[in-house]
Amino acid sequence: MSNGVAAKTTIAGYEAAAELFGVLSTPIRLRIIGALCGNEKNVTQLLQEIAVSQPNMSQQLNVLYRAGVVDKRRDGAQMYYRIADETVVRVCKAVCALTDDGTEGREARAN
Repeated sequence: MSNGVAAKTTIAGYEAAAELFGVLSTPIRLRIIGALCGNEKNVTQLLQEIAVSQPNMSQQLNVLYRAGVVDKRRDGAQMYYRIADETVVRVCKAVCALTDDGTEGREARAN
């Protein structure tokens, strides 16, 4: 059962995809990406939207930054973050839409 996508994807492509999914494997990182869709925000603004500790937020932002998912810029004492790769946003929206659509069915099967 071969399809065109699998036949054209290289090993490096699969490795890059696995790395991206690893970065996206934490719900807080998905929430950060969602919060940054459309405009940049500083850490204080992100903390107001996402109830986590400041050290945890900084750690997760650092992971996203090192992976190239977000960019940052300093303005005085504030650090601002924005989405660096819109492909990540599309992947997040697609996967979250799929899982949101199937959540009720999975919950019913689990009970």
